[in-house]
Amino acid sequence: MLGIDIVKNVRIAKAIEKFGYHFLRRIYTDYEISLCKMNIECLAGRFAAKEASIKAFSMLLNKKFSFRDFEIIKSKSGVPELKLNNTYINDLLKAKKLKPFISISHEKEFSIAICHITKEEII
Repeated sequence: MLGIDIVKNVRIAKAIEKFGYHFLRRIYTDYEISLCKMNIECLAGRFAAKEASIKAFSMLLNKKFSFRDFEIIKSKSGVPELKLNNTYINDLLKAKKLKPFISISHEKEFSIAICHITKEEII
């Protein structure tokens, strides 16, 4: 399964300006807010990664998910990783031997992300 999303960084900045902490808490975990330190590019990239994850997992499971079901963490090597805050999804991935991968990129005004869910044996 594959999900992709692109977001204009200014869109995230405007949402934070308009809705403040309410917007941040609806979309991001405490870890993500702390990691990004209000860096709009960082927050926009994570927003896109969450949207891409929602798309990929919704296709896989034919179920709706929320932004907070997914957390984009920073691995020890510095690359983004998808952490699932949903026991049902974690159990399903283990049972089906699936692993999600996230990639985030930025270009001036935009942030883009992809979520790819693949069999663990392929890795």
